[in-house]
Amino acid sequence: MPNEVLFNEEEVLQKATVLFWLKGYNGTSMDELTKVTGLSRSSIYNSFGTKYNLFIKCLNHYKQHQYNNLTLCLHKAGTPLKKIQHIFRMEINDLIKDKENKGCLIINTTTELANLENNIAAFVKKNMEDFENLFQQLVKEGQLMGEINKTLSPLAAARHLYNCLVGLKIIAQTTNDKRILEDIAKLSLSVLQK
Repeated sequence: MPNEVLFNEEEVLQKATVLFWLKGYNGTSMDELTKVTGLSRSSIYNSFGTKYNLFIKCLNHYKQHQYNNLTLCLHKAGTPLKKIQHIFRMEINDLIKDKENKGCLIINTTTELANLENNIAAFVKKNMEDFENLFQQLVKEGQLMGEINKTLSPLAAARHLYNCLVGLKIIAQTTNDKRILEDIAKLSLSVLQK
């Protein structure tokens, strides 16, 4: 008879994700994972394999959650420029609500593991490319509509926007002063102006 899963995987992933987000991969112990998820070590190993496999699942869970929020965010905004501005506004609002100054799990993982682990490096590179593709598409659409500077290279502008977004997430780990984050975003987005 196959092993029956007796827990809610979504709940376990949410709890484990928050722990990894707070402590990092290397700072999180199996004892802490069992405590926060309510699962035994054997249940974690049987269901997810290793701590590393669980971490990868948590990264993908986090990225999917971020993507879902981004999709909702983009449906609320109008023109391509407004969508870009809305992405930055949404990020700032999320960052100032983060009282623990956790930042972004993917950015934290980049600084902790990307230079040490090829699978992590590939994951964060793909995340960067996904954001660059999104920004590049929005810049192109905004240029066609005449609301974004047509002299900009859409790819270079997309890379700039992603870099600025990452910078905001890192700065937010040292301050949750909305004015500071808005100043950074305003100047970052000013390059798009005609």
